[in-house]
Order: sequence, then C-alpha cells, then structure tokens
Amino acid sequence: MCKMLYRYRYRVEGCFVRTCNRFLADNRRSKLNNTDFSIISNNCWGGSVYRHYGIPYLSPTVGLYIWPTDYVKFCSNLKSYMSKSLEFIPYTESKYREELEHKKEGHVPIARLGDDVEIVFLHYKTQEEAAEKWYRRASRINYNNLIFKFSKLDSCSYENLKAFDLLDCRKKFCFLPTVDVAKVKSGIPFKRTKTNKKGDIEVCHETLGYARSINLNKMINSKIVCGVRMEGTYLE
Repeated sequence: MCKMLYRYRYRVEGCFVRTCNRFLADNRRSKLNNTDFSIISNNCWGGSVYRHYGIPYLSPTVGLYIWPTDYVKFCSNLKSYMSKSLEFIPYTESKYREELEHKKEGHVPIARLGDDVEIVFLHYKTQEEAAEKWYRRASRINYNNLIFKFSKLDSCSYENLKAFDLLDCRKKFCFLPTVDVAKVKSGIPFKRTKTNKKGDIEVCHETLGYARSINLNKMINSKIVCGVRMEGTYLE
C-alpha cells in the first residue's frame, strides 16, 4: 500500500512540475545570462534542468544514466569518449549485470563507449532511438560552457566521489546525503535520500527535486562552481 501511494505521489508531483515548466519557462530563462550551457550529468537531472528553462537539450546525457566509476572516467576525458561510437550490448554482457537484474532493467538499451564506459538508456525503447538522440545531442555540446553534475547513487563509492573532486572542471558539483557533504569539496546536500541494498545512504528522485538543493540561476550564471566551497553563492 505504501509503495502504491508513493508511486501516486511521484506521478502527481511530476505532472505538477511539467505544468509549471509550460507556463514559467520563459520567465525563468529571462533570468539567465547564457543559455548555451551543456550539462554532463550521471543521470536524467540535466534533462529536467533544460525543461525547467525551455531550452533544447545541449547534451547527450538525457534520459539515461552512467554508473559512478564509468561516469568519472567519462568526464575525465570527455572529448575522447565523445569521439567514439556507441556499441550496444545485451545486458548479459554488461559488467553491471547483477545490478541491472536487481533493478529489472535488462530490457532497456545498453551501450559501451570505448572499452570501459557503459550507458543505460533508461528512457528509450529501442537502440535506434537511443543512438539517434545521443549523436544528435552530442553534436550540440558546448565545450566552452560545461557543467558537470554527479550524485551519490547506484552504489557510488567514496573513491568515486574523491575522483570526481579531482577533475579539472570549472563548474562541477555533486549531490550528497547531508552526512557526506563535509567529505567532498564539490558536495551539495540533497534532502531526498534512500538506503541501498548495502545499507549505504544515497540521494534519490533528483529529477523531481532537481531545483530544491541548488539555486539554478546562480549556478548557471557563475563562471566557476565547486560545491559548497563557493561560499554558498549559488545554494538556496
């Protein structure tokens, strides 16, 4: 019963967000000093931000997610990975097979980028659709205005978080449970959390709560961003 109520609440909240975007996007966009930013996100969060402002997707990391270790590798050599072609594989060949089975996601398109980065195209029905949108949006990336967004989920380790901290990026931040923020320079506290199968606390439902832990306008308009260490200038 609780799960049913939770799903209902999730659908209602999603409907409310979509309705607000439809009527408020123009006004929100007018408060930005630029709209040509490319969000490189580990999950669907970037897509939510683009819809918030009514801006075309200027990044291929929309409607999908990338496992923590792979995401950090992807960000560390973005242009090189983006020059590679997607290689779709059955989930049984994935190095994350057990996790995919646990999440019941063996049916969604999964692709390798290079030899070591796997992408789960969660919100795409076919490989053809996933590839077409990936390459089309990849061509729009503005490498001069990148925003890297990470989060502690999918069994993300402390090593993954520290590796993200070390990336040489002008704009980067990571959503974390409050208890972990002090450990990571690029960390931002995110209120919605859950406990994973290993007993670790992770963030959850970022695509709905995407604007609740961060002032999006200030973050996008800033020249340099690195979590809470930026004197809270863009935190709400």
